[in-house]
Amino acid sequence: MKGDKKAKIKVKYIVAAALIAVFSAFYLFDYLRAKTFTVEVVSVSDENPVASNDERVEITIRVTHFGKPVEGHVIFALPSDGRMLAFTTLTDEDGVATMTYVPYTANAFLPVHDVEIRIRDQSNSVFWEINAYTDLQLKMRAR
Repeated sequence: MKGDKKAKIKVKYIVAAALIAVFSAFYLFDYLRAKTFTVEVVSVSDENPVASNDERVEITIRVTHFGKPVEGHVIFALPSDGRMLAFTTLTDEDGVATMTYVPYTANAFLPVHDVEIRIRDQSNSVFWEINAYTDLQLKMRAR
């Protein structure tokens, strides 16, 4: 009876180790795959915008895989302050996508400060959500 209990525990540990190994292999695959994609900011309409929600900043992004443009990838952008008109967009046949950032409005409670926008490709993962990304820093200015 005692040996049977030890065998069941041993099987549970083997199954747990096998599952950990499989999930780790999936994670490693997606991590390495993400490194083969490049997300780059091609142009910014104003790198020094006024801190006012009346402003608009057009950001053009290019996504490549081994240097070749990728079409139909979902691009997501999240600013540290302010907002995007649309948080997601798709790349075109040239791997290019355009997004619009709307700055925050500076006031006595929210002084002028720089904004960082993390732009990531959400379509490059297969098993885990490991994204290729880039960061864009906007130097905000007062009116």
